[in-house]
Order: sequence, then structure tokens, then C-alpha cells
Amino acid sequence: MMENRKQVNFYRLALAEGKRFRMELSDDYRLTGTGGGVFTWLAPVYDSMDQNETWHRLVLSGTFRECKYEIMAAASNEDLREFLYAEERTADQIEEMLREQTFIRKVNTDDLLLHSLTGQYLYILIRVSGARVDSHFQIDGLHVEFPWGSFVEYLPEIYQTSGRDTFFERYMTVLQSMYEDQEREVDYVPDYLDYESTPEEHLPELASWTGDWSREQQYSSGQIRWLLKHLQEIQCGRGTGHVLEEMIALSVGRKAQILEYFKWHDWMKKGTGLMETYEKLYGREEDTFTVILDTSDMKHPPAKEKLLQLMEDYIPLGMNCNLVLMDWSSHMDTHCYLDKNSRLSIPEQADTSGFVLGGNYVLG
Repeated sequence: MMENRKQVNFYRLALAEGKRFRMELSDDYRLTGTGGGVFTWLAPVYDSMDQNETWHRLVLSGTFRECKYEIMAAASNEDLREFLYAEERTADQIEEMLREQTFIRKVNTDDLLLHSLTGQYLYILIRVSGARVDSHFQIDGLHVEFPWGSFVEYLPEIYQTSGRDTFFERYMTVLQSMYEDQEREVDYVPDYLDYESTPEEHLPELASWTGDWSREQQYSSGQIRWLLKHLQEIQCGRGTGHVLEEMIALSVGRKAQILEYFKWHDWMKKGTGLMETYEKLYGREEDTFTVILDTSDMKHPPAKEKLLQLMEDYIPLGMNCNLVLMDWSSHMDTHCYLDKNSRLSIPEQADTSGFVLGGNYVLG
């Protein structure tokens, strides 16, 4: 790679800082859009701090389904941010202003050479046009390389007289881009091995290197990163109530209550008449513990079999688990807990006006 080559990345927070027209910013900081019409994004203006800076290359990352996308890059020594980012400025007005500068515009191309652009400030405008109702796109980010540089500089002097933006220089740039992309992949290998920075599509593979702890559970990328971060704590704490609570909370989004045999049995010995009921609810053997999960207000409660499969990896050897998924209940001597899945209410007075007694209605 050229020794003085610099790279500017527009990912995550940079996508949020740009000016958007109809585009949505997802929770994981990606620009998305669905349906027909035009979506526009003006990237944050980059100041190279050097007048007449020469620009080299722009690479866009994203997916586009049934969409046409246009990339417009312009450079100028004039700072246009005040005009471009004015609240009342429309997307068409922004494009019109950029067309007055030296610019490049490409359609359905994610790799652009910027050799013809010169200027201190770089302006990037992306427009996506959806043609159908199910059109969808996602922009992950982009990066820009500067200053201009070519492998032609390493060739004999006779090849260097053709100048910039000629056929031979562009031809060499294709080979140069392939080489630099491969070199960049090698440079990014440490990032692929870091659970915080590895791309989402590589997370399952990275997680599989640490063991088959997932057991076909459908974890989101955020959950996998959390698991990898706390992996040592989880592995060392297998068989403990704390880790079991953490794994259940990670899977279903709420904390469960774990009730071990000794916690209630020794206390109930002092009482009379309720031991049989408690044994029915929480188990009769010392090797049994109860996990109670309140699902009374969950729209989509977890499947009991799937949750038990997850818990198998974290239940101590020789112990039996009694899993209780609490729903709304008003039956005594069952898992009915006041202010959890049941409540006392003030009885309303009956209104007898309009009632005709007889048949199915009996007083007394």
C-alpha cells in the first residue's frame, strides 16, 4: 500500500451524523429504507486540511434489493457546510450545489475512482430509488482513500509520462485496488478475531471456536457478543444459580426466580399442614430445585421444551429442575403469587335494574 495513503471511514456514528431524507437509522447504526420513492443521504463533510488535495478512491458497503443507487462525490476548496446543512435545504438543492463543483456521479457502482477530484473538502451524496413496494436497501458504511497515488509511480519512467486519469493509469488502478483490498483484509485479521469488532456474519463462526455452548439457540448478534465477553465467567460458573439466572435472562429478556429445596424445606418444618402442598409445588427430593419465570404479561412466552434444553448446559450434575412458567392464575394451592400473576380486587356492587329473575338466576 502507498506509504502516505490515508483512509476515512464513514460507519456507525458517522452515518447518524449525516443529513437524511426518508432514510431510517437502525439500532445497529445502518441506513435502511423500504418501498418505492427516493431516499437520500448527505455524508458528513470531510476536511482534508490541505488545499487542492487529490482524492483516490471511494468504496461503499451495503445491500440493495430491487433498488437503483447513485453515488455523487464532489470536491472543492470552499467550505459549503453552512449551505448544505441548513435545515430548510432540500435534497435537490444539495445536489444542484454539488453539481457546481468538480464532481463524479456513478450509478449502481460501489467502487469509484476519485482521481479527477481536487479540493480540500469532500462531499458525498447517496440517492437510492426504490421501484417496488418490496424494494429494500441497507447501507453499512463507506470509506474514502486519499491522496491520489498509483502503482505507475513504481514503473520505469517511460510509463509515468501518460499522466493522471489516462487509460493506462486506470488499468493499473484496477490491479492496484485488488492488491490493496487483499492487503487490507490481512490488516483486518485481528479485528475478525475480536468479538467487539468482528462483522456480524462472522460472529457464529467465532463463537463456535469457544465450544458448542449455543446448542442451536437462536441468539442475536448482540447476545453473542455479550456471551463472548462474559464467556470465562459463564464457563467457570456452570452449575451455579447466578449463571443459570443470567442465561435465562439473556434468552427470554427477564430474570427468573430460583428456589432451592433447602431454602423452603427447613423453614416449612416449623409450620404444620402445608408441607404436602409445598412438596407438590417445589418437589419432594433434595436434588430438585424450582425455576419460576413470570410469563403472565408476555405476548410470546418461550416454549418450555426449548427453555429446558438451554438450561441443561447449566444445571448441576445430578440435579433435577422443575420449570414453572407462570400465567395469570387465581387458583389457590398452585403457583399463584399475589402481585405477580394474581391480585385482589375490590368487588363491584351488582346492578339489579333490568334483571328478570327466573330460569338460571336464583337468589340465596
